[in-house]
Amino acid sequence: MQLTYPKAPANGVQALRPALQAALRQQGFGVNRRFAQATPGNVSLSEPCRGYSLSLEDLVRGQGLTQATAGDWHYLVFGDAGPIADAQLAEVGGQVEFSALNHGALAAATVNALNLAENTPHLQGRTYELRLLFVSALHVAAIWLHARDEDVLIPIEPTSKHLASTRLYSETALLALLRAAAQQAKTAFDADTTGLLGS
Repeated sequence: MQLTYPKAPANGVQALRPALQAALRQQGFGVNRRFAQATPGNVSLSEPCRGYSLSLEDLVRGQGLTQATAGDWHYLVFGDAGPIADAQLAEVGGQVEFSALNHGALAAATVNALNLAENTPHLQGRTYELRLLFVSALHVAAIWLHARDEDVLIPIEPTSKHLASTRLYSETALLALLRAAAQQAKTAFDADTTGLLGS
């Protein structure tokens, strides 16, 4: 399996550099320990991929991946012992700027999902563009391997195991699972009178 990537933002690495340097210097609360202990000279970035999102309404209406909205650019940050963070850039007014540094499980989960894909026989010899898919209202994230004639999705953390296991899904199969959960969530949101769940 071969991965391709969209054209990277021209100043992406430069936009991330101050945030990465600050994270390497900081030793306090909330910083991923592996990041704080990383050797600065051993920190590297992956090629960037694009994040896409689907809303509850998209899923309930039966919208597919072609309707997913493009969002932040994601760079995996690697340290001495593997992936340690996910760095995000947002496009604002035609320029990219630092958005977030995610110290959670996303980076490691992404690498694990790609390893799963690499070892899947029917993907061998194929070329896919690497993307990420998010359904924030359901706390769903997935690796999205996009080709002109096929889309393969692999749910990763923070997706709960009861919603979708970490395995390969077709677009039809995964979105069918998510659609049922989206309908339940939207019904709860629409029935809420407290204002705490949103609308």
